[in-house]
Amino acid sequence: MASQLHITTSKTARIFTHGKLTEKTKLVWIVAHGYGFLAEYFIKKFEILDENEHFVVVPEALNRFYTTGMSGRVGASWMTNEDRENEIADYITYLDNVYKTLNLQTATKIVALGFSQGASTIARWSMKTDFRIDSLVFWGSSIPNDCLIFKDKINALSPYLLVGDEDEFITDQIKEEVLKGLDNAGITFSHIFYKGGHAILTEPLLQLSSYLTAP
Repeated sequence: MASQLHITTSKTARIFTHGKLTEKTKLVWIVAHGYGFLAEYFIKKFEILDENEHFVVVPEALNRFYTTGMSGRVGASWMTNEDRENEIADYITYLDNVYKTLNLQTATKIVALGFSQGASTIARWSMKTDFRIDSLVFWGSSIPNDCLIFKDKINALSPYLLVGDEDEFITDQIKEEVLKGLDNAGITFSHIFYKGGHAILTEPLLQLSSYLTAP
C-alpha cells in the first residue's frame, strides 16, 4: 500500500520591484498577483506610481504552468486545493522570506495588496506573519472565510476592498453577498467601486494611493 511523505526542499523564486526603498519612500507595496499571471508583467500595472515615493514588490507565485495545453504562455498560481495546508504554509514562509531579504523593516508605511487569487494569499499571510504590515488591500476578491476569525487584527490594518462594476467574476449579487458577509463578521473596511473589469486599473490605483498616503 502506498504511503505519503512530505519533505521540505529549496526553490528559486522570482521577485520584481518598481522604485527603490529610500528615505523619500512614502509607501512600500507588497503585492500578490492573481491566478495565471507572472510577476514580470503584473508589476507593469504599478509603474504609474512615482518610483521616488513608492517601492513596489511583486513576488511571483511558486507554481508555474502552461495556461493552455503543453506549451505557450506561462502563468503562476499560489495554490490549489491539493495538499492545501502545506501550500498555504509554503507561501507564508515565502512571503516572510521576501520581507526579510528585501529588508522591509522600515518606518515607511507598508501596504499588502492581493489581487484576485492573491487576495486570499495576502489575507492568510498577513494573519500569520510576525512582520509589520500597516494596511491591507483586497482587489477583485474578498477576505477568505478562514481569516474572518481574525476580525480584530484585520480591522486594525484598515482594509480596503476594490471591485469593478464590470468584473466578470463578481456579479452584483456576489458583491452584495460579500459585503453582507463582511458586515456580519464585524469587518470594518473602506471600499472603492470603480468602472471597469477584473483588472488593476490606473484610476482606482491612483485613488487608492492618495488615500493611503494621506496624513
